[in-house]
Amino acid sequence: MSIVKQYEVLEELMNKNKDDEINEVFRNILEETFKLINEKIENEKTLDVNNPEEAAAIRAMFEYMLELWDERAIEEAKAVGYDMVYLVDDKKLKEMFSMFVIGMLAGLSLDEFFEKYVKTDKVYKDMFFTEFDDKIDDLVVKYKDKFKEEFSA
Repeated sequence: MSIVKQYEVLEELMNKNKDDEINEVFRNILEETFKLINEKIENEKTLDVNNPEEAAAIRAMFEYMLELWDERAIEEAKAVGYDMVYLVDDKKLKEMFSMFVIGMLAGLSLDEFFEKYVKTDKVYKDMFFTEFDDKIDDLVVKYKDKFKEEFSA
């Protein structure tokens, strides 16, 4: 089943509060997403946010990164963020993943980062938070060298 279709199922289950089934469907979404991403890497291609299936894969990786961060699996969450900076073909999404990684480098919790820096009232492509408060500039200045060092590693 396509990632897009699986997200439709997931949204139905979320409306019904079926946690066990939600977790299973999200695992399936991630499995399909990893297959797609591996294919892109092998073929030296990027993910196109204008392709519905690839946009759903980007969404899955974004949600996975946030879940890892929330669970304090910071190194894994940063790795997903760095990979996505490389794999997405969209400037706004590259910047979004970069800003989220910088939030992790700063040692902030996911909730703190959203409260202080993310403009949640503006959503890009119906699913991505790509707008940030100007205060994030201070974090970028402070952590840009560390970001470049880890991104290049």
